[in-house]
Amino acid sequence: MARLLEQAAGIHAARLGVGIEALRAEGRAWMLAQFGLAASRWPEPEEPLEVITWPSRRTAGARAWREFEIVSAAGEKLAEAATVWLMVDLERRRPVRLPRFLLELDFPARETRIGLTAIPEAPPAPAEMHRRAVAAEDLDINEHVNNAAYIGWAETLAGWDKMLRLQADYIGEALLGDRITIETWKLEQGRRVIQRISGSKGLCVSVQWWRDRLAE
Repeated sequence: MARLLEQAAGIHAARLGVGIEALRAEGRAWMLAQFGLAASRWPEPEEPLEVITWPSRRTAGARAWREFEIVSAAGEKLAEAATVWLMVDLERRRPVRLPRFLLELDFPARETRIGLTAIPEAPPAPAEMHRRAVAAEDLDINEHVNNAAYIGWAETLAGWDKMLRLQADYIGEALLGDRITIETWKLEQGRRVIQRISGSKGLCVSVQWWRDRLAE
């Protein structure tokens, strides 16, 4: 699901003139800062889906919000998601100001129910520990671990088939060959899972999963 949303975001950003190729020509790139998703059910294999995405009126300052709905062929809303992106100078690896025209877009008067909370403190209980190395297939065009790859690592250890909500906060980068440590805490009889994914330079991603759905 995360990869599907990433593809839809890339296509629409290109239509707005701020896609991957246009930004790379200026030495810039989009990097994901936060990702939240809530599902009513997961799609079946080979099930046709429609992804609806729009730049959100929650966009402000250096934080570009983008929101999504995932709909079945019968019109059933399967999931909704919200993302926060930073535009980054690739040489300095630092955020830059968003172009003025992005801040002045005619944002649709709608937003999802996804709220992104503060990163939780690590629980005092001992964590389950897992280690791996970053491989070439984990990387994206920015030569760091792709945002969906982190989620893939995390869901395997969290028990993804029982989870209906997710939030991932992207803090730092992991590069080819980095040694990765994934700490997992399963709380509330497995109804909530917190994970910290760290690389050689410290925390890369904080992930939270919940078994319950968003309230209607």
